[in-house]
Amino acid sequence: MIYVASLAQQIENALREDILSGKLVPGQRISIGSVATRWGISVTPVRDAVMRLKSIGLVRVAPRRGVFVADCDRQTFKNVFEVRIALECLAVESAAHRIPEKELNRALATYREARMRLSRDGDRSFMIEHDHLVHDLILRHCENDRLTHVMEDLEDLNRWVRCAVVARRGDSYEKALVEHLRVVRALWHRNAAAARTALDLHLRNSLKRTLNAFDGHGVKASEAGGHGRRSAA
Repeated sequence: MIYVASLAQQIENALREDILSGKLVPGQRISIGSVATRWGISVTPVRDAVMRLKSIGLVRVAPRRGVFVADCDRQTFKNVFEVRIALECLAVESAAHRIPEKELNRALATYREARMRLSRDGDRSFMIEHDHLVHDLILRHCENDRLTHVMEDLEDLNRWVRCAVVARRGDSYEKALVEHLRVVRALWHRNAAAARTALDLHLRNSLKRTLNAFDGHGVKASEAGGHGRRSAA
């Protein structure tokens, strides 16, 4: 059987990507009627999609004023990331003995390749492309569908808020690469406790780096959301 997403799901996905990519910026009004007209449908599935995006935190609904892309700021990011730390550290303990050795070997080789290209040629593109590899491995193999679903919503918010900030911190990906390697090595040795410790340290360092960027550069809500690629995490 081929799964076909509902209209509301399709609209949600489209609006979500417009927000995460920066096509729709924080504070911008989203016209439910205009979206319905563009899709050639009634407003009901659009409203359903909007309510889902509201529950995630990507839009806000102002009574008698309309629907707006939510503002993303320092406190929003801090709140989201602190929840992420707790949940992903739980996930890594569950995944530590489940991730296939072949996938861990591939992750180690990928991160080492990224380090080599950076050192040899100053090439950051490969490193950035594979930045989120270890996080994806953890979520894919933690075998907890509810946890994975919650983490995916948090990742949307994380990607949205951090994209502008990471661009201002030129060494964020480089620092994350070193920390990612520590996590993967601990997973390769099937040491769940060490993997959790390494991941916790990485995520807290990532949080600190990003908050410092907010404080040091005065990032405005309207600057966030300008990149489609996931941010260094």
